[in-house]
Amino acid sequence: MPFNRPPPTLYRVFQHRLQPGVCCAVRDTMLVPYFVRPGAWDFGASVREDESLPFGFQPAPAREATAAFGYYLFHHPCETLAPKYSRHWA
Repeated sequence: MPFNRPPPTLYRVFQHRLQPGVCCAVRDTMLVPYFVRPGAWDFGASVREDESLPFGFQPAPAREATAAFGYYLFHHPCETLAPKYSRHWA
């Protein structure tokens, strides 16, 4: 039986205003967690697992964390989530 990969997951990534390296990823099919509030967090980007990902974002832990908790926290070392600060996951 051939192995069927699940379709790539789309995430909405929010960045903390006071600590820009702190990011919260949420699957596009899930509600944004209660602690991601306007004024404290900004929408940073939408990312797909099969495309360029922000540094610090790891797909397998993101899938596990969002399945268990509804969100995935990670550290992005740059001030912005702009594509030039992203990389393809190999």
